[in-house]
Amino acid sequence: MMNAAALVLLTLSAPAIASADALTLDVATANAWLEQLDTKNWNESWEGTGKLFQSNLTQEQWVKTAQAVREPLGVVLSRHILGVTKTTALPGAPDGEYGVLTYSAAFTNKASAVETVVLARDGAQWKIVGYFIR
Repeated sequence: MMNAAALVLLTLSAPAIASADALTLDVATANAWLEQLDTKNWNESWEGTGKLFQSNLTQEQWVKTAQAVREPLGVVLSRHILGVTKTTALPGAPDGEYGVLTYSAAFTNKASAVETVVLARDGAQWKIVGYFIR
């Protein structure tokens, strides 16, 4: 079983950078999912994840991990998208259509953080397949 931190698929091959201000379906999906984390809707956030995410973390594991990572940060004060990277390959994942979104965020207990949300296209929808905060 994959470690929760290892789930974050950050190394990309042949990426293409998209405009950070383009509010596309993948950006809208990531924003809505982050809002679920912000409001501590852990179970609902797991339901919005894709097969790749869910095959590596049960809902119970995700809830425990999300709480352990996010609750100490406090309330989100601000969040701004830094960039969107599109790719068709991620290490340890099948070929497909992926979006890697990075955000600058500030929380009550962490003044400066970078959040990364990884999405995969699943038919006409985008699903979350990775999340990392540093």
